[in-house]
Amino acid sequence: MKRWGMAVAVQLLLWGSPAAWSVADQQLVFGSFRDHGNAVGWAGQLTQRLGRPFQVERVHHADGDWYRVRSEALTEVERVELERTAAARGLTAWVIHGVLANPDTITSAVPAEAAAGAPEEVPAGGRGSARAVGLPVSAARASGADARSGAPAGFRSGTSYTDFDLGLQTRAYQQTGIHGQERFQPSLSARLQYHRGWDDGRSSVTFTPFARLDAQDAERTHFDVRELFWTRLGDDWEFHLGARQIFWGVTEFNHLVDIINQTDLVESPDGEDKLGQPMAQLSLVRDWGILDLFLLSGFRERTFPGVDGRLRAVLPVDTDGARYASGAGRARVDGAVRWSHQLGPISVGAYHFSGTSRDPRFVPEFRPGTEDVVLVPEYHVIDQTGIDAQAIVGDWAWKLETISRSGHGDRYYAYTAGFERTLVGVFGSRSDLGLVAEYMYDQRGAGAFDTLFENDLALGTRWQANDMADTSALVGMIWDVKTREYVMTLEASRRLGSSWTAVLEGRVFGGVDALKADMPLPQLLDGRYKTRPLQRDDFVQLELTRYF
Repeated sequence: MKRWGMAVAVQLLLWGSPAAWSVADQQLVFGSFRDHGNAVGWAGQLTQRLGRPFQVERVHHADGDWYRVRSEALTEVERVELERTAAARGLTAWVIHGVLANPDTITSAVPAEAAAGAPEEVPAGGRGSARAVGLPVSAARASGADARSGAPAGFRSGTSYTDFDLGLQTRAYQQTGIHGQERFQPSLSARLQYHRGWDDGRSSVTFTPFARLDAQDAERTHFDVRELFWTRLGDDWEFHLGARQIFWGVTEFNHLVDIINQTDLVESPDGEDKLGQPMAQLSLVRDWGILDLFLLSGFRERTFPGVDGRLRAVLPVDTDGARYASGAGRARVDGAVRWSHQLGPISVGAYHFSGTSRDPRFVPEFRPGTEDVVLVPEYHVIDQTGIDAQAIVGDWAWKLETISRSGHGDRYYAYTAGFERTLVGVFGSRSDLGLVAEYMYDQRGAGAFDTLFENDLALGTRWQANDMADTSALVGMIWDVKTREYVMTLEASRRLGSSWTAVLEGRVFGGVDALKADMPLPQLLDGRYKTRPLQRDDFVQLELTRYF
């Protein structure tokens, strides 16, 4: 498996050879529609919202004609600017290089005075009936993780928007917790996103606070400023100052390379939710790629479920007693540099990070004057180098994330490699079915204290209905090749009208006997079976969100 992972990396680089692809001929695609009027209406709205001309072209496909909404031909710098502008407006696009479609494709320009709003069949944000033709579902992420960072670039003077949503969430567990925790866990959440641009779009400020009120777990009741930053744009550079969220990664089940932001573990056990990180970031956009420079201050400690919470360690975590290997503690300034580029069908990124590890090591200690044992988090200083790459080849998406880290004992490496194969119009329907397979390896084996995935195979199926409600679902299973532990996952979502969404999630843990609270301490701390503390935490979660 180790050799296979390296072979994938080499093959990806070969596919991405600039000799075969021109970076000066790129287009961004914002969806494909069955109805020509819908496509024209959406292209007109994009032209107004993004300040660039968009075109509609008819693409002959096996299941009939589709109308693709795309930009004009872009240079690398223009593509990055438009991509980031779209991401900041909540719009998803993917990159196509060279010839866009069949020789008999009919292309028509859309005037700027086209319909100001999308037709009723096209929901706000360009979702719904828009879909990629002949591309994997994951092609929306083909442009790389930088597009997901939400950098507000290219806004016109005076541009501003405010989004607000309220969420009602409830988790239902199959059993009471190992310490008698409740089976039902309701909570409320609120999120605000405010953006204001001025000076002809060269300056802007973004503010995104988030709060949750949980009925069972006091530690899950929390407030965080996910983002609060100022942006200044130059012709070929961007500068951001303040708390931001930066995502790196291309794989589905385990994001090894994602390191800038701290994990908000009380929000979700999958590690996808992050805390805002104070930083200064300078992005230089060049023909040979994007160079991002980071200075990170004000270290954020990881959040953990409390004693009454679920999905927690078998022993409580003493967050008040956290220790640091650096004498500067939380005041230590970390640094990172990252290069990213689009090489034909492949997006690739490489970075180096030096600073306080976001993954704490836990030390069991007795509370003073008691026989109670707690886990004290220790944050070490690390150096980590990482590479992520994704190649879109027809209906296939090949993915790789790999890191090398020092600071937690001897230097080690880890990687996640795999693919996603999308069946477009499966069984003659308008639905797409994606088949996902990934392998996760960590050189430390059972000594990998900060991950569940040291020798694991993940298989999943992604279903995209391509209906008006934007219905989708991902079912997956992660299986430990050595210990036979497994985690089954479910993530499904659907819009309910124009202002509501419903998200259904679930986790099932198995393959090993559950722990008991009265077990001897050595058995409770046995690190060979990392999911044992979670074996009683199978749950289903439903969240309804209202957007204002």
